[in-house]
Amino acid sequence: MKAIRQQFWFITSFLKKYSSQISLGAILTIASAILGNLIISRLPKTKPIYRIGLVGQYTTSQLPHTILNLIGGGLTTINANHEVIPNLAQSWSVDEAGNTYTFILKPDLKWSDDQPVELKDIKITIPSVTVETQDPRSIIFKLPSKFSPFPSLLNFPLVSSKGKIIGEYDIRIKQRGAGLVSQIILDSKTRKIVFNFYSTANQAITAYKLGQVDLVERVSAQADTLASYGKVGKNTDTSQVVLVIFNQSDPNLKDKAVRQGIAYSLKDKSFRETPALTTINPQSWGYNPLVKTYPFNPQRTRELIKTPLTLELSTLPELLPVAEKLKNDLESDLIKINIKVVASTPEQFQLFLTTFSIPVDPDQYQSWHSTQAGNIGKGVDEKIDKYLEDGRTTFDQKARKAIYLDFQKTFAEELPALVLFHPTYINLGRNEAIFDIIKTTESPK
Repeated sequence: MKAIRQQFWFITSFLKKYSSQISLGAILTIASAILGNLIISRLPKTKPIYRIGLVGQYTTSQLPHTILNLIGGGLTTINANHEVIPNLAQSWSVDEAGNTYTFILKPDLKWSDDQPVELKDIKITIPSVTVETQDPRSIIFKLPSKFSPFPSLLNFPLVSSKGKIIGEYDIRIKQRGAGLVSQIILDSKTRKIVFNFYSTANQAITAYKLGQVDLVERVSAQADTLASYGKVGKNTDTSQVVLVIFNQSDPNLKDKAVRQGIAYSLKDKSFRETPALTTINPQSWGYNPLVKTYPFNPQRTRELIKTPLTLELSTLPELLPVAEKLKNDLESDLIKINIKVVASTPEQFQLFLTTFSIPVDPDQYQSWHSTQAGNIGKGVDEKIDKYLEDGRTTFDQKARKAIYLDFQKTFAEELPALVLFHPTYINLGRNEAIFDIIKTTESPK
């Protein structure tokens, strides 16, 4: 007890002697903590930065779905059935002539800098289309002729005269020669996303390995070769099909029977990927699953192909493994195949193995109509032409659906191209957080 009393007297004496200093120290400590918290709260917060590598060549008028869906700044958008629905537009109408569209903007829209959207600030340029604005919120598009798929083309972001877009993001675009996009930066109050563009998958993967990007989206590579570098995800893209285009101006391929005979000689047209039947997305309102197919039938091949053929199969480098399997399947005493690797779509070819990007709308006039430069197989078929002409000038969706169902049946019968499979792509990322970005921006399936 004596020791305890001594300790108590010592502490009491110490507090009496230094009470003012102790009080001052406590006050200063509390004040410093409050001031420090105030200063920290006023400092600019560090935003997370996500760096994503994309493969392909894009212009400002044709941006990838990943970016378009993330921005979401178009007059229209596309739902899961590939139907066009309003987005920034409240509604739209088309006149009786079918070539003038009027879109009504939603009220109280703001640019990314929080300034209210005024019609005079909007910049829209579409080739061969006259754009007019009419108060209070009307945007009028005058087309040279009827074109029912037009609303599906308006899912690109509206841009102001100051380069602002509607929504949370500021956008900065860097371009290189020929107007191709090299980088897009999306900057919001909460995060910054940098998209770098690469010509090939190998370039994008190398950039990832060097730490220049944190995720590479949609590369055609084997998952097991990338697994040691990060998290790997697979995605089957039903907005694309791998197909073989027949050059019908070639005497060997002009006859439909020959093209069908080649189709019957393939053992597995899916190549262990997701099988495809037509050039329209299977999730689309216009898709027809009931079309002619060509199961492996060597006897039918011999009935259809009367004389031996030697054909050249042109292929893009990324599809060379598929081309080699095609060659192995097709070659027999009746068919010989020589493979030619090309850097882009060749002007002259017999068979061309390529990846076809499916438009959101079933309209494929530019790709298969006999008058169009995009019809690289030079197919001429009156029925296909008529379906494609009617499909883009018909406005009732039920009537359009019937047209495109018939188009797909005729396409499968006439076979301007042999549809094989929907490609599978690999996404390679460093962590789950960056994968969450692209999970919400994938194109409709």
